[in-house]
Amino acid sequence: MLQVLRNKAQSTFIQIIVVIIALVFIFWGVGTNMMNTREVALTVNDDEISFQQFQEAYDQAINRLSSQFGGTLPKGLDESLGVKQQVIEQLIQTSLLRQGAREMGIRVSAEEIRSKITAMPQFQDNGQFSMDRYQSLLSANRFTPTSFEDSLRYDMLSDRTVQEISKFVTVATDAEIEDLYNQGRETVSVRFIKIDTDSFKDAIKVDQQDLQKWFETVKENYRSDPEIKLQYLPYTFEDLEKKITVDDNQVKTYYQENLASFQVPEQRRARHILLAAREEDSAERHREQQLKATEILNIVKKNSDFAAAAEQYSEDPSKGNGGDLGFFQQGSMVPEFDAKVFSMQPGEISDVVKTSFGYHIIKLEEIKPAATRPLQEVRDTITGTIRNREAKQMAFQLANQAYEGIIKAGSLKNYIAAHPDITLKETGFFTQKQPPAEIGLNQKLLEAAFKLNKGELSSLIETDTGYAILFALDYKAPVIPQLTAVAEKARADYISSKAQEMARSKAAAILEQVRKGKTLEQAIAGTAFKIENSGDLNRNDPQQASVFPAGLFEQAFQLSKSSPLPKEIGQLDNSFYVFVFDKRKLPTEKADEKTIQQYRTALIQYTQQQLLMAWIRNLEDQAEISRHKSL
Repeated sequence: MLQVLRNKAQSTFIQIIVVIIALVFIFWGVGTNMMNTREVALTVNDDEISFQQFQEAYDQAINRLSSQFGGTLPKGLDESLGVKQQVIEQLIQTSLLRQGAREMGIRVSAEEIRSKITAMPQFQDNGQFSMDRYQSLLSANRFTPTSFEDSLRYDMLSDRTVQEISKFVTVATDAEIEDLYNQGRETVSVRFIKIDTDSFKDAIKVDQQDLQKWFETVKENYRSDPEIKLQYLPYTFEDLEKKITVDDNQVKTYYQENLASFQVPEQRRARHILLAAREEDSAERHREQQLKATEILNIVKKNSDFAAAAEQYSEDPSKGNGGDLGFFQQGSMVPEFDAKVFSMQPGEISDVVKTSFGYHIIKLEEIKPAATRPLQEVRDTITGTIRNREAKQMAFQLANQAYEGIIKAGSLKNYIAAHPDITLKETGFFTQKQPPAEIGLNQKLLEAAFKLNKGELSSLIETDTGYAILFALDYKAPVIPQLTAVAEKARADYISSKAQEMARSKAAAILEQVRKGKTLEQAIAGTAFKIENSGDLNRNDPQQASVFPAGLFEQAFQLSKSSPLPKEIGQLDNSFYVFVFDKRKLPTEKADEKTIQQYRTALIQYTQQQLLMAWIRNLEDQAEISRHKSL
């Protein structure tokens, strides 16, 4: 489904739809369409989607995913997440969204496109549209006016379509809001028994023939990881830094050229007394805390011992230190608190200040003026910075020189023979998950290593710690071992597997007995199992301390007095749970107007999203869709 429909946190549907279409730049005019390939990846009714369009969308998806892992995508993650299929689905449904707009009679005129473009700041100079700037940006990003115009039209059509469909849902009833509010705050309790797999292990007798049959069904799980044996030349920044000498003139020059980075802004030290009241708290709570803060303010103005008052009255963790917040610079605190502190004089006590945390009384203790850190204080830092900078330059030069030398020599072996002063390092066999200590968990290096075949030289590899050149001395492909080679582990796994089957079977039998009319007590009579009570479970607080696992909360909330048993036993890790509905409690506190409005907005947006999903699914069911066999 479109990513827009997965993200309910966006404030408007227009913002959401931008995620689907991924608009980059806007344009108008005439020109040649950049999608000039005749290859068709997907056909949605009469709409053709080229391989170039597919590849661009796929690359964008991979880049977004990679950014979540620091720029390097873990091997195989894209396949496990089904990125390719998601991109195909997105392209199909984006096409259907455009086609649906046309069927609804939604149009975007050339004048509307022109107005949109001229209003965009990236195409303006001094507040006026600039044709030169516009054409320069298009050219720099390898787009033509025609393709930009089509892109803009598609986006505007999509936006308007979503807006038109959303108009069908503009109301949420009070009953719906109350039901949603109650669901979020109600509690449920269950009575349950826990059946651990471990308690059945002693009952498992291992027969060699049975073990062998079982092993044949799971032997893929024992397939070994590939192993590699390397020779390599490392050029690490840390090693080279030790060889670099930094003189006093270099330090002084760096200090003068970067003086601004050694400036310390004004800092202020303050104490405060907080009467906590969050934005979501009731109006009554706020009135009570504000009144209490006013009373305390009168006390501290008469009594000069602000620290003692903070220890007595404050509801902030800093109360243990007399409300002392230490030194901080402007912009470090929430805006209201920050503005007040930096408008006060030392010794001054503020009036009551309201922030998102509640109601504060502030005393400014001390002002530390802005200053520039002296050279002597930052000398070591500057020396380290210069060493690191020069080490990086030296590492690249040495590594690049070595790599060119290896290529000219014809092999790493020949190069080392001609340069006996260079130390070539060598590893034993290792897996990617368990690299030798000298390589460590350097993912870029490991990924490059395990792409090599036996006898293959790597390119020049840059990592966060330096550069390296690798040579694969040998490579061991993954193998499935014989049972005798993994006998101990296989035996333990077999016992665990059979114990889990017994535990599951026992839990299922108990649930079936209760389903047939027995009480939980009767169903476990004569066993060592104990009945426990979960206490009041809160759907919005699954991390609460409870003997009942949070992973089964949702199943518990599906139970009721009329339907007290789950459809199946609960399982979490190696334990099984049989549970029975005990009671449900509805919230006693009614929602205030602010909360009601928040629920109303959320419910309307959710219903609009559901309607949009249903509409696109209907289009998809009726559409003729074909894909290239390579996809």
